[in-house]
Amino acid sequence: MSLTDLASVGSFVSGVAVLISLLYIAYQVRQNTKHTRALIQSARVDRLMSQMIGFSDNDKCAAYLAGNGHDPTPTAIRERQFYMQCLGQVATMLDVFTQHGAGLLSDEQFGGVCATYRVWLREPGFRRMVTDHLEHTGHSSPKFSAFVAELMKEAETRARPT
Repeated sequence: MSLTDLASVGSFVSGVAVLISLLYIAYQVRQNTKHTRALIQSARVDRLMSQMIGFSDNDKCAAYLAGNGHDPTPTAIRERQFYMQCLGQVATMLDVFTQHGAGLLSDEQFGGVCATYRVWLREPGFRRMVTDHLEHTGHSSPKFSAFVAELMKEAETRARPT
């Protein structure tokens, strides 16, 4: 093998190495983008959960009700607190759904969490609130709405005695 042949082989190997490096960098950029989106989603849910917890305080619920022209009775305050708790649970469901869709949660992890959601969705008050909430917001997230509708069906089926 001549020196020219060795230079050609070296050049070829170098080109393949550069291609592999570029593919690896593209993969890393894709992974980083996925993880950044997941962090943004989690931060959004954390903010929402902090708000829900803060807004669930008796005085804040009473102020919200009064500010919107409602009588802040103990019953109205409890209803508002329940609503805020349910919104927090829906936000958690959306976060897990989004993370699984992005490939950041395994099917096993996702399945375990979905089992918890099915239990939540057997509760009549939570189920009613989720149904109402998705009627108003479901158009903006149709995949999530379909996911929750399927969980509701499964919750109903599993709740029946066999």
